[in-house]
Amino acid sequence: MFHVQAKYTIDLFERMCNHLPPLLPKEVVSETEHVLEQLHNDFTVSIEDIEKTIISIGKKVWPYQKAFQEFIDVAQREIGEKFLLGKLFPNLKDKYKKLKEYGVTYYDLRSGGPIDFFEEEERLIISQSIIEVDQAIQKYVRQLVLGTERKKYQNLITEFQKKLAKIEKKLANLRSIAEEDKAEYPRLVEEIKAQIKSFEMGLCLLGPNIQNQEVLQAEEFFQERKIAKKLHRFK
Repeated sequence: MFHVQAKYTIDLFERMCNHLPPLLPKEVVSETEHVLEQLHNDFTVSIEDIEKTIISIGKKVWPYQKAFQEFIDVAQREIGEKFLLGKLFPNLKDKYKKLKEYGVTYYDLRSGGPIDFFEEEERLIISQSIIEVDQAIQKYVRQLVLGTERKKYQNLITEFQKKLAKIEKKLANLRSIAEEDKAEYPRLVEEIKAQIKSFEMGLCLLGPNIQNQEVLQAEEFFQERKIAKKLHRFK
């Protein structure tokens, strides 16, 4: 039987596998399916090995997922509210329009901000409607990037692949810093390793959404920490 953390990680990975972005290479899709099957059947695998395997695949998926998500975000801005209004009963539409007069937006409603304005049954209807809107937009965008917007989508994938290469380079630099200082500054090294892991988990959608600027600034941050520790030691 899996450890709770291992099961949670595998469940997140399975969720990613069930929502792979369009145009992901067939060999990556096959590898993903194979790894998921192995993880379900091997109860001896450690959480560390599970994470390493998932990170390896997640990096291959990331440029496609990020490009796909950008199209989804645009669609949400352009037609998300229209889709939602098409699913709400007239009384709920009126309530929502009333809220908009007070500055409440579609995204506020999605985040649950003004939920106290609605009755319990109305909240359930709105929540289910938002789920259906998301599913409809995913389907719409998938058709879009496989059709008229295919070239634009492919170009965006290429952009994110270039960003990933820069991120990987910065992570390699962080690993070098950690390797150089593992004997002299063990605590700092542990911080660096934890940060690297956080970034990598974000790349495979198992951690916080990775921000490119954060990675680019991390090397400078830890270099400054290293210098500060040296100065403190020689005071």
